[in-house]
Amino acid sequence: MQTALQNASCYTCLNLPGALDFLGDDQGVRDLLPALCTALGKDVPEIADLLAQGRATDAAARLHSLKGFVPVFCFAPMVDELARVERLGRGGASAEVIASYAALAPSLQRLGEEAAHYLAQGPLTP
Repeated sequence: MQTALQNASCYTCLNLPGALDFLGDDQGVRDLLPALCTALGKDVPEIADLLAQGRATDAAARLHSLKGFVPVFCFAPMVDELARVERLGRGGASAEVIASYAALAPSLQRLGEEAAHYLAQGPLTP
């Protein structure tokens, strides 16, 4: 039987050891991952749409919401990039905001995919 930390080696965006440390145990992680998957599945494409419409401040608000809980589940470089793109978006629409988000979005999508994969594995031993 695999342990949660053995399973973590296959993830590039989901920081399972960090989430386990922050939330205390596998069940705590499993309790919050569905909300992460739902938020990322909804917000990632909507943020792109908002930016395409020139609504960078609305996109920044969505990024700010994600920044509130995504850091529990991802590695520090993604947290830093999420915060940077959010700050850029607060300044209004620009090619830099759009390009920066386009570069970040695949990692956010991958985080959601990895979270869903982890959930599909079923409870693991600590």
